[in-house]
Parts: sequence; C-alpha cells; structure tokens
Amino acid sequence: MAGDRSQGILGFIGLVAVSTALGYGAWISLTRPQRPSRSAAARLAPANDSLGFVSIAAEGVDLEMVSPDGGRTSTRAADPTDSRIARSEAAVDCPGFAEPDGKESACTASVNVNQPAAGDYTVIARATTQRAVTLNVGWATESQLKRGGFDVRLQVARGGATSFTIIVGRDAVTQRSEPRAIAP
Repeated sequence: MAGDRSQGILGFIGLVAVSTALGYGAWISLTRPQRPSRSAAARLAPANDSLGFVSIAAEGVDLEMVSPDGGRTSTRAADPTDSRIARSEAAVDCPGFAEPDGKESACTASVNVNQPAAGDYTVIARATTQRAVTLNVGWATESQLKRGGFDVRLQVARGGATSFTIIVGRDAVTQRSEPRAIAP
C-alpha cells in the first residue's frame, strides 16, 4: 500500500512539474517583445524624408504660384523677366478641343513644384469670366509614405483674381488663409 501511495505522490509531482514547465514556456512566448514584421518596417519614413512635391489643379482658370523668395510659376504666358520657382512646371490640358466641330473645352490648369522649399506660398487664380472654382491641392513626401490633399473653393470675378496662402512644411502642406479677391 505504501508503494501505491508513493506512486500517486510521484505522479502528482510529475504532473505539477510538467504543468509548470508548459506554463513557463507559454508565459515566455507571450511576453517576449515582438519583432516588427517586414511590412511594418517598410512603412517607417526615413529620418531625412522631406516634401517631394506640391501640386495645384483647377478647371477653367489660370493658376499662378508665388514662392516665399518671390519666384513665380504660372499657366499664363510667362514674362521673360519673371524668375521661375526652381524645379516647377505649369501645364494646361484641354481634352476634346481638337474634336471635329469642337469650339470650346473645359481646360485644366496645373502647377507642380518638385522638392519645394518650406515657407508660405501664395496661390492665385485668374479667370476671364466670373466663376466658382474648386482648386485641388495635393502633396506627398519623397518616400510617398505621407501624402494628402485638400480642396479650396473660391469665387473669381470676371477679369479678376483671387488668392490664398498655403504653408509648405518639411513633411506636409496646409492652408494658411482663406481665399480673397485681389487687384488683377
């Protein structure tokens, strides 16, 4: 009888030891710091990530962007004395204008500045007729991990101009001022 009792005690001690070892192993695996997965590591922005571009587009108006240092990029005919914003381009796209019997088209004007310097940029919209317009402002960082955009609704008087200011930061663009009419 003493042998049966000692076997029961040894079995109980063995069961406790096995349960303790399994519990300790589970505790270690659950509390171990997790290594970031490759996809999470790929989404971290590099330390030197900066703004890659700012783009402004609208339909039916001429656009102009003025940089903090006075450089200008415009969709209107350029004045040879104007200094252009470095790494910028302006374009006007008029789809359907060349169609047979095509007399008018809704043209889209856009100004794009690559690697813009930080600061306040003035955006000016001009129109030959009175119109309500929505300007699209888009931006992204060099790594394309941060990107965004916003719309600015404005009213342009006939033959007039309306302007507003945007803030170009190291890694984002925001609107600084509300649109207001300016002297043409």
